[in-house]
Amino acid sequence: MNRGKRFLYVVALLSAAQAVVLDSAVAQSTCSVIKMIVPNPPGGGGDVVSRIVGNKAATLLGQSFVVENKAGASTTIGTDFVAKAKPDGCTLLSLTASGVVITVLREKLPYNLQRDFVPIVGVGSYPMALIVPASSNLKTIVDVTKAAKGANGITYASGGYGTLAHLSAVRFLNEIGGTGTHIPFRGSPDAVQALLGGQVQAFFSSATEAATLVKGGRVRAVAVTSSAPQPELANVPTMASAGFADFSPRLWYAFLAPAGTPAQTVTQLGEAFTKALKDPGVLEQLASSGFSVEYRDQAAIAAYMKGEAVRWEKVIKDNGITDSN
Repeated sequence: MNRGKRFLYVVALLSAAQAVVLDSAVAQSTCSVIKMIVPNPPGGGGDVVSRIVGNKAATLLGQSFVVENKAGASTTIGTDFVAKAKPDGCTLLSLTASGVVITVLREKLPYNLQRDFVPIVGVGSYPMALIVPASSNLKTIVDVTKAAKGANGITYASGGYGTLAHLSAVRFLNEIGGTGTHIPFRGSPDAVQALLGGQVQAFFSSATEAATLVKGGRVRAVAVTSSAPQPELANVPTMASAGFADFSPRLWYAFLAPAGTPAQTVTQLGEAFTKALKDPGVLEQLASSGFSVEYRDQAAIAAYMKGEAVRWEKVIKDNGITDSN
């Protein structure tokens, strides 16, 4: 074999080797099951949204899909789990608004949202509702306001320090000049049980959760944070109509992958989730749960997350909030 042919032969071998490596990388980026980690207890909005959108997206990709709840420490346990997962597109995070808030509430976390994750897509949000026990003497938001401005203030629940329920209550009390005692729980389901048991007087839940509880006669909703009344809470006033013009916190969701996930894999996942969010069946299921689809691509959801961090950081600093008060 002369020198020229030998050179071409070596080039061919190197090209073939590179192709094998690339094919291997693509193969490793696929998985038989996509696991979506929800960093909250079972039964919350994150489960509903992740399952509806995720199942459809996985079907489009020809893969299976499961939701796994890893709750605790105000979403940080589940989030840290995904941060340390293999970046192959098989383990994803269902990020909530509280997942961003906790990054500005706690100085030290075992992960960094910007460094350790890559955003895939912003999905949408649920409005919130201020609920009280059905047996309570608090019939309207005016009654809640009067109680909060009383000598003893009110007691209110949350799914943990720094959750949107916690900070929304703090904002509400600031606006009315009232006081309250925060009682944190491990997640929203536990907070609801505390409300039903009379351990607390109020809780900012998702509007869809509130609708189910109201329908069962177990709680009373006194206001919703949406711009218009919710169909299943048609007689419940909006915060805006009750005089709170700029009070509209929402429980939003986004899907993230561990940093280092191949760009091609992130793109494929993003395209699948986007198609799922446009599917009539998915839209119908989400709408029936009270969820509003608000699609945001990678750049848009990254910018939105930063904006939310700034928004809630002000509330945290202005009120001297730590993860123990």
